Amino acid sequence: MATLENQTRINEIETLINKILSVINSRVVANKDDQIVEIHILANNQRSAKQIIRDVQSALVTKFNLKIDHKIISIAQVYEESENLITPRLMIKSVEYTNLDINGKAKVILEYEGHLFEGETQGLHSSSQAYRLVAQATLNAVEQFTKQNKRFVVEEIKVLPIATKNVVISGVTLIQNNSEKLLIGKCIVDNDINSAITKSILDAINRMIEVA
Repeated sequence: MATLENQTRINEIETLINKILSVINSRVVANKDDQIVEIHILANNQRSAKQIIRDVQSALVTKFNLKIDHKIISIAQVYEESENLITPRLMIKSVEYTNLDINGKAKVILEYEGHLFEGETQGLHSSSQAYRLVAQATLNAVEQFTKQNKRFVVEEIKVLPIATKNVVISGVTLIQNNSEKLLIGKCIVDNDINSAITKSILDAINRMIEVA
């Protein structure tokens, strides 16, 4: 368990890393001797991973006199195609989430050229489970569109504070032809968290689906 002093130091390091160009968010892991053993970075694709790693090393040496081996820095890059977070193929018609007592239900309707594709899912209600239900309902609608030629699995939905905004990061696995591929999508939360989740799912998978 890190001491308050050590945790403050880790927070300061993460804050510095998050200011580096192309970095979206970071997590620093230290061992019981207060040595940094892992640095995990989520970044966009505007710069190469090598450039980001070099900047991280330079920044930590300059500000904290910390020499970091590049081998402990892992970079996960999010593909950025445009500022439009809704896929050009499928448009969001509606996103609904309702809960009654301990049960939750999500319903997502997508539209393509006047045709509607509806996905529903339900389960126990909690804040984190609600996010997964909305994500799964979105994928159920997508699979209607693709006629289940491609199958998707929700791996993780994270809501991260970045600058003054919250950002939804979605991890989705595409399963096709006995192979798996992890897809990452994102969306800034403006008003409705559920719509942002659906947009982040579509952002993850929109390059993997085709109009027949």
